[in-house]
Amino acid sequence: MLRPGKDKGLASPIPLGLAALATTTFLMGVAFIFQPLSSWSPYLLQALLFGGLAELLAGMWAFAYGDALAATAFSFLGVFFGWWGLAHMRLLGLTAATAATADGIALIFIVTGVVTLYLWIASFYEFIAFNLALLFLWIAFGLRGIAMFTGVDVLTIIAGIGAIISGLIAAYASFAAIYNATSLYEDMPLGESAAVRDRAEHDEMERIRRIHPTNHVTDKASVHA
Repeated sequence: MLRPGKDKGLASPIPLGLAALATTTFLMGVAFIFQPLSSWSPYLLQALLFGGLAELLAGMWAFAYGDALAATAFSFLGVFFGWWGLAHMRLLGLTAATAATADGIALIFIVTGVVTLYLWIASFYEFIAFNLALLFLWIAFGLRGIAMFTGVDVLTIIAGIGAIISGLIAAYASFAAIYNATSLYEDMPLGESAAVRDRAEHDEMERIRRIHPTNHVTDKASVHA
């Protein structure tokens, strides 16, 4: 992802967004594989606060920071995880979910998977760790929805595995991003290509010129001199 400079007075929201994504996605995968719906209460509360609130805040923060992909992905996933927590907490209060309710939830998972799919395609121009986290996430969402439609339990297990892998990758990306930011060196690789790095540096210089137009005039004068 692009890293606008600190001239705006904003720290990067990307480590927080990835951390919230990592924990919620990992725990969602664990719930899919190992536990019945009746035992999901702790995961649903976590999804509301970490996956929902913290992820949404990171997304709003990313809009101000100037990163359109992070802003869209974190905000969209934050709202989805918030819905997931609320919807399943309601189901826990019911004796049994109706077929119509289950089909509705399944369709939401599939549509969310499709949106995450095109976010994944857009992320090919960003660092590899973020791209891989979205790859396994859209697969997990899609398979979970299909599993609810068809009743094939093995698809839910595969969806859970995909969610766990996505969470682990996002956790590494969050750690690497915050470690590199605090150490001021890129010791932890995130898989940025040379083209992405060059584009980030170019966009950074353009932002600095817009924020400090007097410096831009000085640079021009020095070139002509």
